[in-house]
Amino acid sequence: MGPITLEEEPPRLVPVAGVKEALRRRWARPGGRAYTALRWTGAALFAAVVLALVVSIVQAALPALTHSGLSFFWTGTWDPTHHTYGAAVFIVGTLVTTFVALLVAVPIGVGTAAFLSELAPRWIATPLSILIDLIAAVPSIVVGLWGLLVLSPAFEHHVEPFLKKIPVLEWFFHGYAYGPSILLAGVVLAVMILPTVVALSRTALASVAVADREAARALGGTRWQVVRTAVIPGARTGIEAAVTLAMGRALGETIAVAMVIGNLYVYPHSLLSPGATLGSAIINNFAEALPGLDRSAVVALVLVLLLITALVNGAGQVLLRARTRAAEA
Repeated sequence: MGPITLEEEPPRLVPVAGVKEALRRRWARPGGRAYTALRWTGAALFAAVVLALVVSIVQAALPALTHSGLSFFWTGTWDPTHHTYGAAVFIVGTLVTTFVALLVAVPIGVGTAAFLSELAPRWIATPLSILIDLIAAVPSIVVGLWGLLVLSPAFEHHVEPFLKKIPVLEWFFHGYAYGPSILLAGVVLAVMILPTVVALSRTALASVAVADREAARALGGTRWQVVRTAVIPGARTGIEAAVTLAMGRALGETIAVAMVIGNLYVYPHSLLSPGATLGSAIINNFAEALPGLDRSAVVALVLVLLLITALVNGAGQVLLRARTRAAEA
C-alpha cells in the first residue's frame, strides 16, 4: 500500500470586484463618511491657518521691504532713527550661533545616544535617559538665566582666555573676552537642542536591524567596533533627521539667546565678540518699535527667520528622502 496523501485545498481567491465592493460599502457607512470628512476638514483647517499666518506676516512686513528693497537682506545697518533697516547682521549671527550649537551638540548627542543605546548597562541608561528628557522640559528662559549667571562669568574668566591661547584656534577667539558672546550663545543653544539629538538618535540606533549587529560581531568586532562600523552608519538617516530638527529649534530660539549674546548690532569679528540673531533682535525691538515703518521692519525680520527655517527644513527633507531612496535601491 502506498503512502496516504491528503490533497490540500487550494486557496480561495477573492475577485477584485468583490474587494472594491467591500471597500465601497465600508466607506459608505456613516462612520466612514464622518471620518473622511473630519480628516479633510482638519487638513484644510491646518492649511488655512498656515496660509493666514504667512499672508499676515507678509502684509505686515511689506512696507519695510518696499522701503528698503532687496538691500534689506544684505545691508548690515539697523538704525530706526534714520529709517535704515538691514537684516544681514542678524542673519550672520543666527547662522554662526546655530553652527556653533550643532558643532557642540551633534558629536556629544550622537555619542551619548550610542552609549545609552548600545554600551551602557540598563541601570545607568534608564536614569540618564530620564535626566536628558527632563532637560528638554526646562523652559528656555531658565536656561538663558543659567547661562547669564553661571556660564557667563566662567566663560569670561576661564574658558575664553584659555581658548585664546590655543595656537590654531586663536584666530577664531581673538579680541577681548566679555562673557556674553557668540560662543556663549552657541553653547546655550547646544544645551537646549541636545535632548532632541539624543532622543531621536537613540530611536534611529534602536531601529538598526539585529542582523547587521550580528554580522559585525561574527567578523570579530568588539562592541565599540560594532557600534562604529555597523550601528551608526545604519542609523545615518535617522541621525540626519535629528540634526535637522535640532537645527530648526536652534534657528528660532529667542529668549535664551537674547540673554547671553550681548545684543550688539555689528558683524562679529570673532566668536568672543557680542552679536545678535534674528530672534534676539525681534524680541529686543518689537516692544519699542513705533507703529508704522519701525514695526514693519521688525516683522520683516520675522519673515526672514521664517524663510530661513523653511529652507533649512525643506533641504533636510529633500536630503532624507534622497538617502531613503538610495538605501532602498
